[in-house]
Amino acid sequence: MKILILSVDRDDDFGKKAGLNSPFIGREENLNAVMALGLKDPEDSDVNTVMAALSMYDEMLKKGEDVEIATICGDVKVGYESDLVLTTQLENVLELVKPDRVVLVSDGAEDEFIYPMVFSRVKVDSVRRVWVKQAPTVEGTYYIIMKMLADDKMRKRIFTPIGLVLAVLGLFNVIPQLFELLTGEASIELVASMGWGMIALVLGLYLIFYAYRAAERVSGTMRNVATAIRNGSQMIPFVIVAMLLFVAGIIFAMDSVASQSEAGLAVQAFTALSIILWMWTFGLLSYQMGKLVNHYMTSGRLYVTSLVVSISMFAIAFILQASFDLVALAFGYPNPGENLIVMMMLIGFLLAGFGGLMNMNMRSYHRTRKGEEKKEPELRNYPEA
Repeated sequence: MKILILSVDRDDDFGKKAGLNSPFIGREENLNAVMALGLKDPEDSDVNTVMAALSMYDEMLKKGEDVEIATICGDVKVGYESDLVLTTQLENVLELVKPDRVVLVSDGAEDEFIYPMVFSRVKVDSVRRVWVKQAPTVEGTYYIIMKMLADDKMRKRIFTPIGLVLAVLGLFNVIPQLFELLTGEASIELVASMGWGMIALVLGLYLIFYAYRAAERVSGTMRNVATAIRNGSQMIPFVIVAMLLFVAGIIFAMDSVASQSEAGLAVQAFTALSIILWMWTFGLLSYQMGKLVNHYMTSGRLYVTSLVVSISMFAIAFILQASFDLVALAFGYPNPGENLIVMMMLIGFLLAGFGGLMNMNMRSYHRTRKGEEKKEPELRNYPEA
C-alpha cells in the first residue's frame, strides 16, 4: 500500500517568494524547495509545514512503509484561480505517484479548502495541522501581531473593510454639512458638528492607505519624480499640466456649487460631477501624452498603450456624461436634450470599440514579434549550404 504525504501551499509562497515552480515530488525536491523558501523568508509558516511533512516521511520510511512526499501550490490570487491550479497539480501528482492513501499536512484553515478535492480523488488517512511554537509572553504576542500586519495579504483583509466602513460613515456625515456650510452662513456650531464625521473619514482613509502601503508608493513616486527631473524627462511639463487640471476641476466644481445655491442638491451634484469628469479626463490625457512623448524620445517608438488608454478614458467620460444627463432627463432636471445624450452615448461606445480593436491588434503584433524572436536563434543553427 503506497502512502502519499501531501503538503499544501494555497497562496503559492514558494512561487511568489522563492520563484519556484510546483509541484515538488520526492524528498530531494521538497528539501531544496523548503531551503530556498527558508532563505527568502525564514518565518513563513509553509517552511514549517514542508519540514513537518519531511519529518513524517523520514519516520514512515524508517518503518519500512512504501511512502512518497509531494507539495502542491496554488496561486497568489487565493480563491477560484488558486483552487484550479491546486486541482490541476493534485491530479498530476496522483497520476505520477499513484498512491492508495494520502496524509495531508497543512499550516491552517486556508489550505484546508483543498481537502474536499483530495477526498473526492483518493482515500485520506490523516490530516495534520502544523502550529508554529511561540513564547507565551506579551512581547511574543506583540511580535506575532506585528508580523501578521507586515504581511500584505493579512493587512488588506483586516484594515480595508474597517477603513471603508469608517470612510463611508464619515463621508455621509460630512457631505450634507459641507453643502450647508458652502450655501448658507457659517457658524461655529456647524463646524463643530462635523468633528466626528471628519475623524471617522480621516481614520478610514488612513487605514485604507496603510493597508495598501500608500505612503511607500508616494515615496517611490517622489523618488521617480526626482530622478525624472534630474534626467530632464519630457514628462515633466505634461505632469504639471495634469496636476493643474486636477486641482482646477475641484476648484471649478466647488465654484459651480456656490454659484448655484438656489438650485437643488441634485442639480449641483450633476454640475460638479460633469466639471470634475472632463477636467480630470483632460488631466489624464495630458499625463498619457507625456508618457507617449517621453517613450518616443527615448526609444524612437510610439507607446501604443498610451493611445489605447487615452481613447478608453474618453469613451468612459462620454458614457458617464451621457448617464448623468440621462438621469437628469428622467427626473426633470436641466439637461442638454435627448439627441445630444444619444450622440454622446454612441460616441462613447464607438471609442470603446475602437480602443478594444487597437488593443487586440497590439497584442497580436507583440505575440507575432515574440514568435519571430524565438524562431530566429533556431534558424542560425542550421549549417550553410
